Amino acid sequence: MNEVLLANILTIIGETALFVASTRKNKKDILFFQIVCMFLTSISSWLLKGYSGIVMGVLGIIRNILSIRNIGSRALSYIFISSAIIFGCLFNSNGFIGYLAILANVSQSLFILNRKASTRQIRLACAFSSMCWFAFNLAIKGYAGAAFNIANASSYVYNAIKQPEKKKEETA
Repeated sequence: MNEVLLANILTIIGETALFVASTRKNKKDILFFQIVCMFLTSISSWLLKGYSGIVMGVLGIIRNILSIRNIGSRALSYIFISSAIIFGCLFNSNGFIGYLAILANVSQSLFILNRKASTRQIRLACAFSSMCWFAFNLAIKGYAGAAFNIANASSYVYNAIKQPEKKKEETA
């Protein structure tokens, strides 16, 4: 099977999980479905030689697992975000476009690693991140991912506006 075709099939499955994440009502469910997406899209990035995408996917998986388990501190957040920037730059093989994967990861991390961030804030950060991934996917020929990124960004924004904020339950 052609690598580009296989990568796009994996991306379709992964981005479908991300779409499901955008409709979830609590932070842990959003993060779980994002893990599924990042696992599959990291494999896709590997097939398409988008190496900074792989690094950001792996770091995103670790970040989400830490957040789901409520493991973290301000120092850990700084270390994690610094690592994303350093490793993203080291593995960037796509010039400016590769930096969009780093920007996507860092922008999400600022909210996901913040225990006080609301589900609405996380959704809006994910919408911004999806737009960064849109450009990255176009550049590495991840066309299915790019199409889903637009749909996912729209869904995140729609659900951020539509669903009312809950005070305590969502931030846990």
